Amino acid sequence: MGCPKRFTVSFLAFLGFLILFGFRTVITIIMIYVIKDNDNNRATIYKECTINGTVFDLHLDWSVATSQYFNTAYFVGHFISQLPGGILAARFSPTKLFGGVVFISGGCFWVLAFLMKYSPVVVFVTRFIQGLVEGVSQPAMSSVISAWAPKSERTRIVGFSFSGIYLSTTVASVITGATTCYVSWNSGFLIYGSLGIVWSLFWLCTIYDSPTLHPSLEEKESRIFEEEGSHVQIASAAVARNVPWKRIFSSPSVWVLFLLNFTRAWIVATMMTEIPQYFADVFRLNVASIGFLTAFPPVLMTISIIFSGIFFDKLIKTEKVSVTFGRKLAISIGFGSEAVAVLVLGFVRSYSVACVLLIIGEGMAGIATPSYKANPVDLAPQYSSVLMGLVRLGLFGAITSTALAGALRRKNAESWKHILVITGSMHLFAVICFAVFGSGREQEWANSGYNEIKIPEEENISPYGSTSETQQFKTDVIGINYSKDSNSQNDSVHFNYSEQLQSTIKE
Repeated sequence: MGCPKRFTVSFLAFLGFLILFGFRTVITIIMIYVIKDNDNNRATIYKECTINGTVFDLHLDWSVATSQYFNTAYFVGHFISQLPGGILAARFSPTKLFGGVVFISGGCFWVLAFLMKYSPVVVFVTRFIQGLVEGVSQPAMSSVISAWAPKSERTRIVGFSFSGIYLSTTVASVITGATTCYVSWNSGFLIYGSLGIVWSLFWLCTIYDSPTLHPSLEEKESRIFEEEGSHVQIASAAVARNVPWKRIFSSPSVWVLFLLNFTRAWIVATMMTEIPQYFADVFRLNVASIGFLTAFPPVLMTISIIFSGIFFDKLIKTEKVSVTFGRKLAISIGFGSEAVAVLVLGFVRSYSVACVLLIIGEGMAGIATPSYKANPVDLAPQYSSVLMGLVRLGLFGAITSTALAGALRRKNAESWKHILVITGSMHLFAVICFAVFGSGREQEWANSGYNEIKIPEEENISPYGSTSETQQFKTDVIGINYSKDSNSQNDSVHFNYSEQLQSTIKE
């Protein structure tokens, strides 16, 4: 229908994350309902659940601590697969990896819908498997975005694609809260499991790894990628073999991004998996009310993510700010405000005030999110999936968050004050560190490993960003001519080094 293909990729990525991260909220809401230990019927927005006492109802003699450890199992699996996921996305098709993740995780929800009631072991193992496969999702998507986002549109495309993560809480809270009360206890599992499977099949059939591989890319859009594309090579064994690990691990910009990811994972895990339990413990709300109240904050966050991406792209494109200053400014304002809001939330004793704070905090966090998610692509477009996988080892923060909640939570306001004050303080510290040491510049090592790539003759590797038979790939310091010789059946890759680069290599 004439829609630019890069916008189609971004929109489907948004839907994929909307479903994938909705899985977390779905199981949290269902656990609040089915575990008898929860006392959450004092206040309500909806009328009393109509499935109470019917064959569609389920109550289990599990403790709330048990449900916290289900979350921990998920985040352990999520943590383990981050770096391997980044390497896999450099070696194999990142689009197929992302689609496969949603398909498998959706299938796991169908397993829970029918087998969860028999044993907590089923839930524990299934959640670990979901965490393990879902850990591949963001590194894989970073590689997809690196290919499909022109430099002048990078922040907005990254922001919109990943905004599905944050809106997922709203959609999943409303759907699961209502259907759990009015349809059946496992309706959320069945709905989201089905959505995940259907979406993944559509994604796998329509999305390609790069503009050069798309069979119907229009000439106008092709020129955009030739002029502003990241010009990174398609995932292959050669790319995966030549990751400059030593330079990555010695980069201060990577380490400060890792710290920010650690505390970001901590606070996001708190918002997605702990805040519903916070409302149940502190304010004694029922499951439908919790689903309704937790739906509002991510809406404002999603809106601010989209507009922040457009705003900062414009500032950077018009050279009013540098990429580095733009990233620091967005992250300081957005994540700094959210950290303060979470700190204050620990002292609140009114659920309406708590909701206002959550709306403000998450809404402001949306300002920072596009810049935060785009930073691995800023630092190293060629290795963005690997870098994303590496810094997202900071997901250990999510494991810490759920374990801390499980240990400190006592079904009272005082215990939640400790949890929220610790969470807000840690995140504020990381924001300050990024403001001092963070960067938005492409790092020197991002291309250094590229010069040393040894490509076996049998490997056919093409760069992103051009659709003509004779293709030119240019960077600031290195030119690579990728061409098909008219007198030969073999493709060839020629490296032309500038004098400046030759001098640097000799040094």
